[in-house]
Amino acid sequence: MSLDTGMNTAEIELRFEQIAKMLFESFAIQKGEKKYLFKEIEFYFYNKNHRDIITHPRVSKSLCWYVNDFGGIDLNFASSIKRENRVNSKRKNIEKYVLDDSAYFGGILIRQLISEDGSAILSGPIACAELFRCHDATGVDYEFPILVEQNNDVMSFIRKPRVNLIRSNQSVEAKVNNILYPYHDSVQLDKDTLYQDFINFKDKPYGYEQQIASR
Repeated sequence: MSLDTGMNTAEIELRFEQIAKMLFESFAIQKGEKKYLFKEIEFYFYNKNHRDIITHPRVSKSLCWYVNDFGGIDLNFASSIKRENRVNSKRKNIEKYVLDDSAYFGGILIRQLISEDGSAILSGPIACAELFRCHDATGVDYEFPILVEQNNDVMSFIRKPRVNLIRSNQSVEAKVNNILYPYHDSVQLDKDTLYQDFINFKDKPYGYEQQIASR
């Protein structure tokens, strides 16, 4: 789960593949006595050499659960980005993220989980996030989902593009402008460059879906 600010696209894509294989073959999410296997995941990571701008900014240690902006759950990479108070173009002092060359952040969106016995499939990010709702606030909650090691019967997995990155009636410019809202106006890259970055990464095969052996 270690990606950083200096890695290039080839190194990052190789790491995506290695991590997907590891999660499918050797890990599960345990909630109480029940275990769920990873069935479909998507990778998101931004650094100066891999400007996948659709990635949500965050500050985190690796292997932390993260509720993303759309109500789904990510498993975070180590992430670092500055957040500063600055005067914006409207002369208001606001706190936002600083998108500069030192920033690196991202995580793995969980799109589908399947119970260990195959009897239940949680399909879609919101359904997967339901595992993380309504837990005991008064002490240690043994029902809270945790990542556990185990040997899974995984035959193979496929790579495919991520889904729902942009609406069919939405322009790239409108999408990227919306993505840039959490950042200060004075970014090091002009918007035309970021529009092209979005196009370059939009159809990359950063989604992985595993084929689970019959039980």
